[in-house]
Amino acid sequence: MRQSGKALLSLGVCAITLLGCQFLPMRDMGQVPPAVEVAAEDIAPVQRVPVQPLEESVPAPLIAPAAVPVEEINPPAEPVDIESLPEPEVAVQAEPRPAINPMPESVAVLAPPEPAVAVVPQPEEVVLPALVEHLCQEIGGKLGSVSVQDCLRQQLQLAGGMSINQRALVKRDFPPQDGAPVSRILIMGGIHGDEYSSISIMFKWMDILSQQGSSFHWRFLPVANPDGLLDGQAVRQNANGVDLNRNFPSADWHASATSYWKNHTGSNPRRFPGVAPASEPEVQWVVEQIMEFDPQVIVSVHAPYDLLDFDGPAEAPQRIGQLYLNQLGVYPGSLGNYGGVDLNIPVVTLELPSAGIMPNRENIQDMWDDLETWLRINSMSLTSN
Repeated sequence: MRQSGKALLSLGVCAITLLGCQFLPMRDMGQVPPAVEVAAEDIAPVQRVPVQPLEESVPAPLIAPAAVPVEEINPPAEPVDIESLPEPEVAVQAEPRPAINPMPESVAVLAPPEPAVAVVPQPEEVVLPALVEHLCQEIGGKLGSVSVQDCLRQQLQLAGGMSINQRALVKRDFPPQDGAPVSRILIMGGIHGDEYSSISIMFKWMDILSQQGSSFHWRFLPVANPDGLLDGQAVRQNANGVDLNRNFPSADWHASATSYWKNHTGSNPRRFPGVAPASEPEVQWVVEQIMEFDPQVIVSVHAPYDLLDFDGPAEAPQRIGQLYLNQLGVYPGSLGNYGGVDLNIPVVTLELPSAGIMPNRENIQDMWDDLETWLRINSMSLTSN
């Protein structure tokens, strides 16, 4: 009897041990841009606010007016992305599932005892909305210096707006590191879809901000005109053929926008201001972001004039990175006109040297550091606005 009991006890322990299997979780798993026209009307606009020339300024490039619009002389070929900071996407291979030996049929299965310690559930994986994930897939397939994973890593959020062709208009907020009163900075890129570098640098700066932190509250709108970027060959305008940076509801829009377009640009379709102020959903969305976020400063990134522009109150920065102050004035329906003149919000416009070639890493960091330095120096006056 003692020997039989011993055997039974041994069998029971063996069965329980076999039931203690662990299931190991499996892990989840470019192109020269289209030629960007540098039109003479962008270099010598009608000035609403007189600007004194600065000794340090680098003058805007002089361009002889063309007899016919540039687009009609030599239409650009299909772009091939040659951005200078390619970051190839690294393929992630799924880990192999570990082999699990089948349980022998001859072993009796005993019910496992209740666990003495409660099992702590693992944190759930962040699931991005399908619209955001699809947008990142498109951006990663278009821009040579922003991969799909670069875009997904930012965990962009739906921001209550859609483009003409139903692409998500997205944002990302970076709250300040401490609770002290701070300035709110609204920063955006890609108002013109063919200015690739203005979009790519948004993702580089979001990476820097994630690592360094900031005492300011930043809101990024990295792709303000997704249809212009992603509808086949990238173009300046949105899907309705409207230049979004001539469609903002500035006070002079009705009096000047259409006549300026006809008389100063020769009705250039790349600069069509639309049929009414804020007629375009992308502009309506940016205006809503300004009203909701109530920024003390707006930063807008463009290309390729290689200069620093400024509109509105406060003392203008003289230099941001390799870009030197060279104020161009305002246009009917421009963001600088609407935000800087009408809303009295300082608008800093960075014109990168190239639409399709990114600044190097050192210049990207320098521009970010200089921008934050200017904000810190002017923080008291900015928060009082």
